[in-house]
Amino acid sequence: MHGAPAVGRSPQQFSPVRALSFHASYRCQHRGACCESGWPIPVEAERIAPIQHAVASGQLHAPPGHAPLQFPTGAPSDAPALLAITHRACVFRHASRCDIHAALGPAALPLACRQFPRVCVLDPRGVSVTLSHYCPTARAMLTDVPAPSRIVTDATAFPYDAEYSGLDARAALPPLLRRDVLMDWDSWWHCEALAVDLIANATASPGEAIARLHVAVEETRAWSPSQGPLLSRIDAAFVAARIGPAGPDRHSSRDTSTRRAEIFAAIPGDLDTPSPSGAVVTPAIARRLLAAHAFGNWTAHLGGGLRSWLRSLEAVHALIRAGFDVGQVDLLIRHLADPTALANSWSVAES
Repeated sequence: MHGAPAVGRSPQQFSPVRALSFHASYRCQHRGACCESGWPIPVEAERIAPIQHAVASGQLHAPPGHAPLQFPTGAPSDAPALLAITHRACVFRHASRCDIHAALGPAALPLACRQFPRVCVLDPRGVSVTLSHYCPTARAMLTDVPAPSRIVTDATAFPYDAEYSGLDARAALPPLLRRDVLMDWDSWWHCEALAVDLIANATASPGEAIARLHVAVEETRAWSPSQGPLLSRIDAAFVAARIGPAGPDRHSSRDTSTRRAEIFAAIPGDLDTPSPSGAVVTPAIARRLLAAHAFGNWTAHLGGGLRSWLRSLEAVHALIRAGFDVGQVDLLIRHLADPTALANSWSVAES
């Protein structure tokens, strides 16, 4: 699972914590997708000894003949160990439950386990949390959603005093509007909120929603400081996107093939990738998936501007059009592909 270095935070550091309304009631149901995917799961140094002691005392049981922890040869003494995998599942996954969680409590879990399926951005204004729908519980939350969908703060599932890790932009500059112009944090958060509303609550097809977002992006990125506040320009751009003609259709078979190729090129060659399931994703679910990628989007921070961010959403739609189901889309983009490689590829759109 790719990602930036893990960063925890205390309640004094950040407020608010933002999430999408259709994710606001998330609670782990122990469905096991994160335990049974064959991923290498690092165990931080401070959690190795408790797990070893629990194995020695009989609190935890690994399959016979399997060392529960693996230590890479030649690694420094404080390097993470890896949870052992057997038949693509963590050795502590038994009877539809995690034995570490059951025996030692959630605080004993490795960081990767504690955070999944959360996808976070930490910035100077707060924490933005979206979810990976590779998790079956998160995936189910895209169905039968009360309207309207929006960004909410301090939801029950994401309290201000919880632990969050992910892309750390606290000391970074705000996202780029275009290669030579920065946004400000207020404007970026406002742009995210309007994009979520435009996409998730549209009655149009997902393709038309993206085409209308294209209008908003082009109108916004043409702004210059002499034209007044950027916030005002963003408002006007989204009004134009709603009431004016949609942007160009960027979802031809050639575009779909190109976006898919970009994603697969960013996946290391030693990782297994899924073939399209052929599932039909309803327009409403597709729009919510797109909104979940518009919000808390790493490419907005790693890429070269708003067109790069838009292209990341076009890539999500391209995978849906190619026959990948919702879980497969997030497996490919959220977990298998390198986020920096994706952002670099999508940043070509800025030229």
